[in-house]
Amino acid sequence: MNYSNPGEQLDEMRLLFEDDKAYRMAVVDNVTGGRPYLRFYGETAASQKPYKYLQSYTPTANDKVLVARVAKTYVILGKVV
Repeated sequence: MNYSNPGEQLDEMRLLFEDDKAYRMAVVDNVTGGRPYLRFYGETAASQKPYKYLQSYTPTANDKVLVARVAKTYVILGKVV
């Protein structure tokens, strides 16, 4: 992307990453149609969208999971035991 000045690029980076963490913990609230919905630690309500996960993990309700920030969403890396 072309920016008209360095400040524009900095502003975009702040929007993308401000207050975001590379990794977060969550609980699988439910699995619908094979897709897990998460409740992130510190939040009381489950997500309104399903999340993707690595092939090596099979999502199950109540699993504690580690998620990684990828682009503008999170991907479930696996269950934390």
